[in-house]
Amino acid sequence: TRRTLGTQSDGDGNLINPAANDVDDPSWLAKARLTFGDNDEHSLTASYTSTESTEYDVPYDSFGTTTFGNVDREVNSETFMLRYGYNPLGNDLIDLTAQLSYANEEILQTAVVPGNPLLDADHQYETTTLTLKNRARFDTGALGHSLVTGVELINRKRLNASSAPGGEDDRWAVFAVDEIQIGEAWTVTPALRYESSTIQGSTAPTDGRYSNDALMGGLSLRYAFGNGWSVFGSAAYTEVLPPIDDLDNIARVTQSEKSRTYEIGAAYERRDAFRAGDTLSFKINAYDTKLWDVTSFVSTTIVGGIPVFTDLDEINTQGIEIEASYALENGLYMDANLNIADGSETTAAQIEQDWRNLAANSARLTLGKRFGETYDLSWEAVAADDITVNGVRSSGYVTHNLRATIAPQSGVWAGTEFRIGVENLFDKQYQPHLSTRAATGRNVKLTLAKTF
Repeated sequence: TRRTLGTQSDGDGNLINPAANDVDDPSWLAKARLTFGDNDEHSLTASYTSTESTEYDVPYDSFGTTTFGNVDREVNSETFMLRYGYNPLGNDLIDLTAQLSYANEEILQTAVVPGNPLLDADHQYETTTLTLKNRARFDTGALGHSLVTGVELINRKRLNASSAPGGEDDRWAVFAVDEIQIGEAWTVTPALRYESSTIQGSTAPTDGRYSNDALMGGLSLRYAFGNGWSVFGSAAYTEVLPPIDDLDNIARVTQSEKSRTYEIGAAYERRDAFRAGDTLSFKINAYDTKLWDVTSFVSTTIVGGIPVFTDLDEINTQGIEIEASYALENGLYMDANLNIADGSETTAAQIEQDWRNLAANSARLTLGKRFGETYDLSWEAVAADDITVNGVRSSGYVTHNLRATIAPQSGVWAGTEFRIGVENLFDKQYQPHLSTRAATGRNVKLTLAKTF
Protein backbone atom coordinates (compact mmCIF):
# COMPACT_ATOMS: atom_id res chain seq x y z
CA THR A 1 0.00 0.00 0.00
CA ARG A 2 1.00 3.61 -0.44
CA ARG A 3 -0.58 6.58 1.33
CA THR A 4 -0.01 10.09 0.05
CA LEU A 5 -1.35 13.27 1.61
CA GLY A 6 -0.79 16.93 0.86
CA THR A 7 -0.68 19.74 3.41
CA GLN A 8 -4.15 19.88 4.93
CA SER A 9 -6.35 22.90 5.59
CA ASP A 10 -9.27 23.34 7.98
CA GLY A 11 -12.87 24.24 7.18
CA ASP A 12 -11.96 27.94 6.93
CA GLY A 13 -9.20 27.24 4.41
CA ASN A 14 -6.28 27.84 6.80
CA LEU A 15 -3.31 25.47 6.72
CA ILE A 16 -3.49 23.24 9.78
CA ASN A 17 0.24 22.61 10.01
CA PRO A 18 2.15 24.91 7.62
CA ALA A 19 5.52 23.39 8.58
CA ALA A 20 4.43 19.88 7.61
CA ASN A 21 5.66 18.27 4.44
CA ASP A 22 3.51 16.21 2.11
CA VAL A 23 2.93 12.72 3.50
CA ASP A 24 4.20 9.74 1.50
CA ASP A 25 3.82 6.53 3.54
CA PRO A 26 4.60 3.32 1.63
CA SER A 27 3.99 -0.03 3.33
CA TRP A 28 4.43 -3.54 2.02
CA LEU A 29 4.24 -7.16 3.11
CA ALA A 30 5.87 -10.29 1.71
CA LYS A 31 4.66 -13.63 3.08
CA ALA A 32 5.20 -17.29 2.19
CA ARG A 33 3.86 -20.52 3.68
CA LEU A 34 4.96 -24.13 3.20
CA THR A 35 3.12 -27.22 4.42
CA PHE A 36 4.60 -30.72 4.55
CA GLY A 37 4.34 -34.08 6.27
CA ASP A 38 1.40 -36.46 6.52
CA ASN A 39 -1.85 -34.57 5.90
CA ASP A 40 0.20 -31.33 5.82
CA GLU A 41 0.41 -31.42 9.60
CA HIS A 42 3.61 -29.34 9.59
CA SER A 43 3.81 -25.76 8.36
CA LEU A 44 6.45 -23.05 7.99
CA THR A 45 5.48 -19.40 7.54
CA ALA A 46 7.86 -16.50 6.91
CA SER A 47 6.99 -12.84 6.47
CA TYR A 48 8.59 -9.43 6.18
CA THR A 49 6.68 -6.20 6.78
CA SER A 50 7.85 -2.64 6.19
CA THR A 51 5.64 0.23 7.30
CA GLU A 52 5.95 4.01 7.31
CA SER A 53 3.31 6.12 9.03
CA THR A 54 2.92 9.83 9.72
CA GLU A 55 0.64 11.19 12.46
CA TYR A 56 -0.02 14.81 13.30
CA ASP A 57 -1.20 16.21 16.62
CA VAL A 58 -1.25 12.95 18.59
CA PRO A 59 -0.59 12.50 22.35
CA TYR A 60 3.02 11.93 23.32
CA ASP A 61 1.79 9.74 26.18
CA SER A 62 0.90 6.90 23.80
CA PHE A 63 4.30 5.60 24.97
CA GLY A 64 3.03 5.35 28.54
CA THR A 65 4.89 8.41 29.79
CA THR A 66 3.55 11.51 31.49
CA THR A 67 1.21 13.79 29.61
CA PHE A 68 3.19 16.77 28.36
CA GLY A 69 1.28 17.51 25.19
CA ASN A 70 0.89 16.47 21.57
CA VAL A 71 3.50 15.73 18.93
CA ASP A 72 3.84 15.22 15.19
CA ARG A 73 5.24 11.73 14.75
CA GLU A 74 6.83 9.69 11.97
CA VAL A 75 7.23 5.96 12.55
CA ASN A 76 9.34 3.67 10.36
CA SER A 77 9.20 -0.01 11.23
CA GLU A 78 10.20 -3.34 9.77
CA THR A 79 9.33 -6.77 11.12
CA PHE A 80 10.70 -10.23 10.29
CA MET A 81 8.68 -13.26 11.40
CA LEU A 82 9.23 -17.03 11.20
CA ARG A 83 6.53 -19.41 12.49
CA TYR A 84 6.41 -23.20 12.74
CA GLY A 85 3.11 -25.01 13.20
CA TYR A 86 2.32 -28.62 14.08
CA ASN A 87 -1.31 -29.79 14.06
CA PRO A 88 -1.52 -33.59 13.68
CA LEU A 89 -4.76 -34.98 12.28
CA GLY A 90 -6.81 -36.86 14.85
CA ASN A 91 -5.00 -35.43 17.90
CA ASP A 92 -7.05 -32.66 19.49
CA LEU A 93 -4.49 -32.17 22.26
CA ILE A 94 -1.82 -30.75 19.96
CA ASP A 95 -2.05 -27.58 17.89
CA LEU A 96 1.42 -26.16 18.42
CA THR A 97 2.99 -22.96 17.12
CA ALA A 98 6.49 -21.59 17.67
CA GLN A 99 7.04 -18.03 16.46
CA LEU A 100 10.20 -15.93 16.36
CA SER A 101 9.98 -12.26 15.38
CA TYR A 102 12.31 -9.27 15.20
CA ALA A 103 11.04 -5.69 14.93
CA ASN A 104 13.05 -2.51 14.39
CA GLU A 105 11.10 0.70 15.00
CA GLU A 106 12.36 4.27 14.55
CA ILE A 107 10.23 7.11 15.89
CA LEU A 108 10.85 10.73 14.90
CA GLN A 109 8.72 13.30 16.69
CA THR A 110 8.37 17.05 17.05
CA ALA A 111 6.41 18.89 19.73
CA VAL A 112 3.30 20.69 18.46
CA VAL A 113 4.18 23.52 20.87
CA PRO A 114 7.94 24.16 20.37
CA GLY A 115 10.49 24.26 23.15
CA ASN A 116 10.07 20.91 24.92
CA PRO A 117 13.18 18.69 24.50
CA LEU A 118 11.36 15.67 25.94
CA LEU A 119 8.67 15.75 23.27
CA ASP A 120 11.28 16.37 20.56
CA ALA A 121 13.18 13.21 21.54
CA ASP A 122 13.51 10.53 18.88
CA HIS A 123 13.37 6.84 19.76
CA GLN A 124 14.59 3.58 18.28
CA TYR A 125 13.47 0.19 19.56
CA GLU A 126 14.64 -3.30 18.64
CA THR A 127 12.35 -6.07 19.89
CA THR A 128 12.96 -9.81 19.62
CA THR A 129 10.11 -12.11 20.68
CA LEU A 130 9.89 -15.89 20.91
CA THR A 131 6.44 -17.38 21.61
CA LEU A 132 5.61 -21.05 22.11
CA LYS A 133 1.88 -21.78 22.24
CA ASN A 134 -0.37 -24.85 22.14
CA ARG A 135 -4.14 -25.26 21.90
CA ALA A 136 -5.63 -28.44 23.37
CA ARG A 137 -9.27 -29.41 22.86
CA PHE A 138 -10.74 -31.94 25.29
CA ASP A 139 -13.78 -32.73 27.44
CA THR A 140 -14.08 -33.22 31.18
CA GLY A 141 -17.54 -34.61 31.77
CA ALA A 142 -20.09 -32.09 30.50
CA LEU A 143 -17.43 -29.42 29.99
CA GLY A 144 -15.77 -28.81 26.64
CA HIS A 145 -12.36 -27.13 26.84
CA SER A 146 -10.27 -25.18 24.35
CA LEU A 147 -7.14 -24.57 26.42
CA VAL A 148 -4.33 -22.34 25.16
CA THR A 149 -1.08 -22.45 27.12
CA GLY A 150 2.21 -20.85 26.28
CA VAL A 151 5.45 -19.17 27.19
CA GLU A 152 6.86 -15.92 25.81
CA LEU A 153 10.39 -14.47 25.84
CA ILE A 154 10.87 -10.79 24.95
CA ASN A 155 14.04 -8.72 24.62
CA ARG A 156 13.56 -5.02 23.92
CA LYS A 157 16.40 -2.57 23.40
CA ARG A 158 16.06 1.20 23.25
CA LEU A 159 18.96 3.11 21.77
CA ASN A 160 20.24 6.25 23.48
CA ALA A 161 18.85 9.69 22.70
CA SER A 162 19.47 13.00 24.48
CA SER A 163 16.00 13.05 26.11
CA ALA A 164 15.21 9.34 25.90
CA PRO A 165 17.92 7.33 27.68
CA GLY A 166 18.56 3.87 26.30
CA GLY A 167 18.57 0.49 27.93
CA GLU A 168 17.34 -3.06 27.74
CA ASP A 169 14.18 -4.78 28.96
CA ASP A 170 14.20 -8.59 29.26
CA ARG A 171 10.87 -10.24 29.95
CA TRP A 172 9.44 -13.72 30.14
CA ALA A 173 5.87 -14.80 30.69
CA VAL A 174 3.73 -17.90 30.97
CA PHE A 175 0.01 -17.80 30.23
CA ALA A 176 -3.11 -19.94 30.01
CA VAL A 177 -6.58 -19.22 28.59
CA ASP A 178 -9.30 -21.87 28.85
CA GLU A 179 -12.54 -21.40 26.90
CA ILE A 180 -15.00 -23.72 28.62
CA GLN A 181 -18.29 -24.60 26.94
CA ILE A 182 -21.01 -25.83 29.30
CA GLY A 183 -23.91 -27.21 27.29
CA GLU A 184 -25.35 -24.95 24.59
CA ALA A 185 -25.73 -21.85 26.75
CA TRP A 186 -22.75 -21.16 29.01
CA THR A 187 -19.25 -20.12 27.96
CA VAL A 188 -16.78 -19.50 30.78
CA THR A 189 -13.27 -18.26 29.98
CA PRO A 190 -10.68 -17.86 32.76
CA ALA A 191 -7.26 -16.43 31.85
CA LEU A 192 -4.01 -16.18 33.79
CA ARG A 193 -0.61 -14.62 32.99
CA TYR A 194 2.59 -14.38 35.02
CA GLU A 195 5.21 -11.93 33.75
CA SER A 196 8.72 -11.11 34.94
CA SER A 197 10.82 -8.15 33.79
CA THR A 198 14.42 -7.05 34.30
CA ILE A 199 15.32 -3.56 33.10
CA GLN A 200 18.85 -2.25 32.69
CA GLY A 201 19.56 1.38 31.80
CA SER A 202 22.63 2.48 29.86
CA THR A 203 22.78 6.21 30.65
CA ALA A 204 22.98 8.00 34.01
CA PRO A 205 20.85 8.62 35.99
CA THR A 206 18.78 5.76 34.55
CA ASP A 207 21.71 3.32 34.37
CA GLY A 208 20.56 1.08 37.21
CA ARG A 209 19.06 -2.39 37.15
CA TYR A 210 15.80 -3.61 38.63
CA SER A 211 13.51 -6.63 38.41
CA ASN A 212 9.74 -6.84 38.81
CA ASP A 213 7.09 -9.47 38.30
CA ALA A 214 3.31 -9.61 38.25
CA LEU A 215 0.45 -12.10 38.23
CA MET A 216 -2.53 -11.01 36.13
CA GLY A 217 -5.78 -12.62 35.15
CA GLY A 218 -9.41 -12.33 34.24
CA LEU A 219 -12.70 -14.15 33.87
CA SER A 220 -15.41 -13.74 31.25
CA LEU A 221 -18.90 -15.27 31.24
CA ARG A 222 -21.48 -15.54 28.47
CA TYR A 223 -24.97 -17.03 28.53
CA ALA A 224 -26.90 -17.58 25.29
CA PHE A 225 -30.68 -17.95 25.61
CA GLY A 226 -31.09 -19.72 22.28
CA ASN A 227 -33.46 -17.10 20.84
CA GLY A 228 -30.82 -14.62 19.65
CA TRP A 229 -30.32 -12.96 23.03
CA SER A 230 -27.20 -13.35 25.14
CA VAL A 231 -25.75 -11.69 28.23
CA PHE A 232 -22.10 -11.41 29.15
CA GLY A 233 -19.76 -10.04 31.76
CA SER A 234 -16.09 -9.97 32.59
CA ALA A 235 -13.58 -8.95 35.23
CA ALA A 236 -9.88 -8.40 34.60
CA TYR A 237 -6.82 -7.39 36.61
CA THR A 238 -3.65 -6.19 34.86
CA GLU A 239 -0.32 -4.66 35.78
CA VAL A 240 2.13 -2.57 33.74
CA LEU A 241 5.69 -3.19 34.91
CA PRO A 242 8.01 -0.15 35.23
CA PRO A 243 9.87 1.00 32.08
CA ILE A 244 13.51 2.08 31.74
CA ASP A 245 12.57 5.74 32.39
CA ASP A 246 11.67 4.90 36.00
CA LEU A 247 15.14 3.67 37.00
CA ASP A 248 16.01 7.09 38.45
CA ASN A 249 12.94 7.11 40.72
CA ILE A 250 12.96 4.52 43.51
CA ALA A 251 9.27 5.07 44.25
CA ARG A 252 8.28 4.28 40.68
CA VAL A 253 10.71 1.50 39.84
CA THR A 254 9.57 -0.59 42.80
CA GLN A 255 5.87 -0.61 41.92
CA SER A 256 3.82 -1.52 38.89
CA GLU A 257 0.81 0.39 37.58
CA LYS A 258 -2.33 -1.63 38.32
CA SER A 259 -5.84 -1.69 36.89
CA ARG A 260 -9.07 -3.61 37.16
CA THR A 261 -11.95 -3.57 34.71
CA TYR A 262 -15.54 -4.81 35.02
CA GLU A 263 -17.84 -5.19 32.02
CA ILE A 264 -21.45 -6.30 31.69
CA GLY A 265 -23.73 -6.28 28.69
CA ALA A 266 -26.26 -7.91 26.43
CA ALA A 267 -26.43 -8.73 22.73
CA TYR A 268 -29.08 -9.76 20.22
CA GLU A 269 -28.61 -11.30 16.79
CA ARG A 270 -31.28 -12.63 14.45
CA ARG A 271 -32.09 -13.30 10.82
CA ASP A 272 -35.59 -12.71 9.45
CA ALA A 273 -36.23 -10.33 12.35
CA PHE A 274 -38.88 -8.16 10.65
CA ARG A 275 -39.06 -9.59 7.16
CA ALA A 276 -37.60 -12.49 5.20
CA GLY A 277 -33.89 -12.18 4.48
CA ASP A 278 -33.08 -9.32 6.86
CA THR A 279 -30.44 -9.41 9.63
CA LEU A 280 -30.52 -7.50 12.92
CA SER A 281 -27.83 -7.23 15.59
CA PHE A 282 -27.58 -5.15 18.74
CA LYS A 283 -25.04 -4.92 21.56
CA ILE A 284 -24.80 -2.81 24.71
CA ASN A 285 -21.79 -2.89 27.01
CA ALA A 286 -21.18 -1.03 30.28
CA TYR A 287 -17.70 -0.82 31.78
CA ASP A 288 -15.99 0.46 34.90
CA THR A 289 -12.19 0.77 35.10
CA LYS A 290 -9.93 1.77 37.97
CA LEU A 291 -6.21 2.53 37.57
CA TRP A 292 -4.07 2.95 40.69
CA ASP A 293 -0.41 3.23 41.68
CA VAL A 294 -0.38 5.52 38.65
CA THR A 295 3.02 6.31 37.15
CA SER A 296 2.08 7.16 33.55
CA PHE A 297 0.34 10.45 34.46
CA VAL A 298 1.25 13.19 36.93
CA SER A 299 -0.37 16.20 38.55
CA THR A 300 1.40 19.56 38.54
CA THR A 301 1.58 21.92 41.51
CA ILE A 302 3.32 25.31 41.38
CA VAL A 303 5.52 25.82 44.47
CA GLY A 304 7.41 29.12 44.63
CA GLY A 305 6.95 29.58 40.90
CA ILE A 306 8.45 26.15 40.18
CA PRO A 307 6.29 23.28 38.85
CA VAL A 308 6.38 20.18 41.05
CA PHE A 309 5.23 16.89 39.51
CA THR A 310 3.58 14.16 41.60
CA ASP A 311 2.05 10.89 40.48
CA LEU A 312 -1.72 10.57 40.41
CA ASP A 313 -3.26 8.36 43.07
CA GLU A 314 -5.93 6.80 40.84
CA ILE A 315 -7.97 7.20 37.66
CA ASN A 316 -11.58 6.02 37.36
CA THR A 317 -13.51 5.77 34.10
CA GLN A 318 -17.01 4.49 33.35
CA GLY A 319 -19.01 4.31 30.18
CA ILE A 320 -21.61 2.70 27.96
CA GLU A 321 -21.07 1.50 24.38
CA ILE A 322 -24.02 0.71 22.11
CA GLU A 323 -23.80 -0.85 18.64
CA ALA A 324 -26.63 -1.73 16.25
CA SER A 325 -26.87 -2.85 12.65
CA TYR A 326 -29.71 -3.78 10.33
CA ALA A 327 -29.57 -5.03 6.74
CA LEU A 328 -32.23 -5.94 4.19
CA GLU A 329 -31.97 -8.62 1.54
CA ASN A 330 -32.12 -5.93 -1.19
CA GLY A 331 -28.79 -4.46 0.00
CA LEU A 332 -29.97 -1.56 2.16
CA TYR A 333 -28.15 -1.40 5.50
CA MET A 334 -27.70 0.74 8.60
CA ASP A 335 -24.95 0.80 11.23
CA ALA A 336 -25.02 2.91 14.38
CA ASN A 337 -22.96 3.25 17.53
CA LEU A 338 -23.01 5.45 20.60
CA ASN A 339 -20.29 6.02 23.21
CA ILE A 340 -20.97 7.72 26.55
CA ALA A 341 -18.08 8.13 28.99
CA ASP A 342 -17.26 9.75 32.31
CA GLY A 343 -14.11 9.76 34.41
CA SER A 344 -12.14 11.32 37.23
CA GLU A 345 -8.57 11.45 38.45
CA THR A 346 -7.41 11.77 42.05
CA THR A 347 -4.13 13.43 42.96
CA ALA A 348 -1.73 12.27 45.66
CA ALA A 349 -3.26 15.01 47.85
CA GLN A 350 -6.66 13.30 47.38
CA ILE A 351 -8.05 16.11 45.21
CA GLU A 352 -10.55 14.71 42.72
CA GLN A 353 -11.01 16.35 39.32
CA ASP A 354 -12.10 15.46 35.81
CA TRP A 355 -10.01 12.85 34.00
CA ARG A 356 -7.85 14.93 31.65
CA ASN A 357 -8.14 12.48 28.73
CA LEU A 358 -11.90 12.00 29.01
CA ALA A 359 -13.39 11.56 25.55
CA ALA A 360 -16.46 13.49 24.46
CA ASN A 361 -19.70 11.53 24.08
CA SER A 362 -19.98 10.54 20.44
CA ALA A 363 -22.29 8.88 17.94
CA ARG A 364 -21.94 7.54 14.42
CA LEU A 365 -24.66 6.61 11.90
CA THR A 366 -24.13 4.99 8.50
CA LEU A 367 -26.81 4.42 5.85
CA GLY A 368 -25.91 2.58 2.69
CA LYS A 369 -26.86 0.21 -0.08
CA ARG A 370 -24.99 -2.69 -1.64
CA PHE A 371 -25.67 -3.64 -5.24
CA GLY A 372 -24.68 -7.28 -5.29
CA GLU A 373 -21.00 -7.66 -4.41
CA THR A 374 -19.84 -5.05 -6.91
CA TYR A 375 -21.08 -1.68 -5.62
CA ASP A 376 -21.45 -0.19 -2.14
CA LEU A 377 -22.66 3.40 -1.58
CA SER A 378 -22.96 4.93 1.89
CA TRP A 379 -23.49 8.16 3.83
CA GLU A 380 -22.10 8.60 7.33
CA ALA A 381 -22.70 11.17 10.06
CA VAL A 382 -20.21 11.54 12.92
CA ALA A 383 -21.19 13.59 15.97
CA ALA A 384 -19.44 14.59 19.19
CA ASP A 385 -21.10 16.32 22.14
CA ASP A 386 -19.92 19.44 23.94
CA ILE A 387 -17.62 18.60 26.84
CA THR A 388 -16.10 20.55 29.73
CA VAL A 389 -13.03 19.08 31.43
CA ASN A 390 -11.68 20.89 34.48
CA GLY A 391 -13.28 24.15 33.37
CA VAL A 392 -12.06 23.98 29.76
CA ARG A 393 -14.88 23.62 27.24
CA SER A 394 -14.69 21.93 23.84
CA SER A 395 -17.57 22.45 21.43
CA GLY A 396 -19.33 19.55 19.80
CA TYR A 397 -19.68 19.02 16.07
CA VAL A 398 -21.38 16.98 13.36
CA THR A 399 -19.62 16.02 10.13
CA HIS A 400 -20.83 14.09 7.10
CA ASN A 401 -18.94 11.62 4.91
CA LEU A 402 -19.72 9.89 1.61
CA ARG A 403 -18.15 6.66 0.34
CA ALA A 404 -18.42 4.61 -2.85
CA THR A 405 -16.79 1.22 -3.38
CA ILE A 406 -16.51 -0.66 -6.66
CA ALA A 407 -15.25 -4.26 -6.57
CA PRO A 408 -15.48 -5.93 -10.02
CA GLN A 409 -16.23 -9.65 -9.75
CA SER A 410 -15.07 -10.68 -13.23
CA GLY A 411 -12.89 -9.57 -16.08
CA VAL A 412 -9.47 -7.95 -15.97
CA TRP A 413 -10.36 -5.96 -12.82
CA ALA A 414 -11.57 -8.97 -10.81
CA GLY A 415 -10.02 -8.92 -7.34
CA THR A 416 -9.53 -5.15 -7.48
CA GLU A 417 -11.33 -2.72 -5.18
CA PHE A 418 -11.72 0.99 -5.92
CA ARG A 419 -12.89 3.19 -3.08
CA ILE A 420 -13.50 6.93 -3.13
CA GLY A 421 -14.58 8.88 -0.09
CA VAL A 422 -15.38 12.48 0.72
CA GLU A 423 -14.83 13.35 4.38
CA ASN A 424 -16.21 16.46 6.08
CA LEU A 425 -18.51 16.93 3.11
CA PHE A 426 -19.73 20.41 4.12
CA ASP A 427 -16.21 21.71 4.94
CA LYS A 428 -17.07 22.29 8.59
CA GLN A 429 -14.62 24.22 10.76
CA TYR A 430 -14.12 22.48 14.13
CA GLN A 431 -11.46 21.32 16.57
CA PRO A 432 -11.92 17.86 18.10
CA HIS A 433 -11.65 17.51 21.86
CA LEU A 434 -8.08 16.60 23.00
CA SER A 435 -6.62 18.01 19.75
CA THR A 436 -4.48 21.13 19.68
CA ARG A 437 -5.18 21.92 16.02
CA ALA A 438 -8.32 22.33 13.94
CA ALA A 439 -9.60 19.30 12.06
CA THR A 440 -9.17 18.83 8.33
CA GLY A 441 -11.76 20.47 6.09
CA ARG A 442 -13.39 18.75 3.12
CA ASN A 443 -11.03 16.14 1.72
CA VAL A 444 -11.20 13.38 -0.86
CA LYS A 445 -9.60 9.96 -0.39
CA LEU A 446 -8.99 7.45 -3.17
CA THR A 447 -8.06 3.88 -2.26
CA LEU A 448 -7.02 1.13 -4.66
CA ALA A 449 -6.58 -2.46 -3.44
CA LYS A 450 -5.71 -5.61 -5.37
CA THR A 451 -5.98 -9.20 -4.18
CA PHE A 452 -3.69 -11.66 -5.96
